[in-house]
Amino acid sequence: MIKSGKTGGFGGGGRRNNRGGMGGRYMNRMIIFGVIALLYGGYQYITTGEFKMPNKGNRHSSKQYHKPANDPSSNTSRENMTDARVFADLKDDKLVYSKHARCRMDCRTISESEIQNILNNGKINHRKSKPNDAPCPSYAIEGNTNDGQEVRIVFGMCDNVTKVITAIDLKNKYECYCK
Repeated sequence: MIKSGKTGGFGGGGRRNNRGGMGGRYMNRMIIFGVIALLYGGYQYITTGEFKMPNKGNRHSSKQYHKPANDPSSNTSRENMTDARVFADLKDDKLVYSKHARCRMDCRTISESEIQNILNNGKINHRKSKPNDAPCPSYAIEGNTNDGQEVRIVFGMCDNVTKVITAIDLKNKYECYCK
């Protein structure tokens, strides 16, 4: 029954009836939900620099690993990936060098063969690695070059390539002018 010409339709501008009209309480909840969703999206964009929807059902293969957990028997999450698996995935793809890495390698006299040697024989520094970096998770691998330099090489695990991001000499400071 409609009284005084107002309806209980969208927005709840009139009296609320029991015939399925959209009441004010429902609309208020929807507005609050929308504001919360916008705030979450803004927070995510500010903290990560991008907005991504959660990956449900693992539709896209994303190589992101974390430091292995203490219990190697359960393999239900990425938390349990071993260093050996990370190394295998890094070695599996083609090795490419960023412009910055080439400049740092030149400045610090680190050769491509020494980079390959670190990838084959180095150890992952989990404190300096960023397995959740987007678009490419990065892993800092440390070891010694042929001439005794103690180095950290940062590799990016991208879609189909392993990218050398930078090369750092852990003992010596260099005056490199790389961008």
